[in-house]
Amino acid sequence: MDWLVRMNRVLDYIEAHLTDTIDYDEIQHISCASGDFFQRMFSQFTGISLGEYIRRRKLSDAAIRLIDQKMSIIDLALEYGYESSDAFTHAFKKLHGVTPSDAKKKAISLTAYPKLSFNITMKGSERMKYRIVEREAFNVVGKSIKTSQERNLKFHEIPKFWDDFNQSGHTETLCALSAEENVLGVCYDGMADGSFSYMIGVVSNQATSEFETISIPKATWAVFESVGPMPDAIQKVWSDIFQNFLPTSGYEHAPMADFELYPKGCIHDVDYYSEVWIPIVKKLE
Repeated sequence: MDWLVRMNRVLDYIEAHLTDTIDYDEIQHISCASGDFFQRMFSQFTGISLGEYIRRRKLSDAAIRLIDQKMSIIDLALEYGYESSDAFTHAFKKLHGVTPSDAKKKAISLTAYPKLSFNITMKGSERMKYRIVEREAFNVVGKSIKTSQERNLKFHEIPKFWDDFNQSGHTETLCALSAEENVLGVCYDGMADGSFSYMIGVVSNQATSEFETISIPKATWAVFESVGPMPDAIQKVWSDIFQNFLPTSGYEHAPMADFELYPKGCIHDVDYYSEVWIPIVKKLE
């Protein structure tokens, strides 16, 4: 499948540039997906961020060259993009459990992190409930943060943003600006390096000085149902979207914002209902 070919070409590109600067614009070009969306998809498949995968591959490759080619630590550090031997040593020890100096002197175990490859495994799974919706352009009013897939995985920036937002009382103020009782979590303005903006907001045309406004253009949407407590239920929906729906549906994620929709209710209830909305276009033949 085309998406599978593109994913593996990205891995080939990374492998060919382990001692170079990885060009995220080139990754975006190869994957034919926005940088932040590709990185979200990558982490869903692998369980780690793209940046962490690249670091592990660099350090795994560096360990082989340290032993086999007897390269100096400072030369290795510079070749693999570290500004100093101290920074390289810290990262090396974090992955391998020993310093580069110890690895050179002693016959001790190191951690090999091999190149990944993507393939499809056909398996039975629960049915995904979704519908296709044509929706006119609309505005979302709310507050946003700038984050990335890697920072969110490491530091849980988006869940912390939700906690702070709810504790501040902004939710009630926002809902008063909208005729709906739904709150949205919107991912938008993705960049090649994987950074993106995330807004908590509501659909509204009432601009205020307290909140920002973003415009979502007219689009075709695939809307997926999620039933169960947050965040596990909706995370499973995202996993199914990336791993099952997009690879086999004949649709691609359109290059624009997507969002989660949270109706009023207790998000911890076993029957809590929410939705994921992703903009779609037909795949080119």
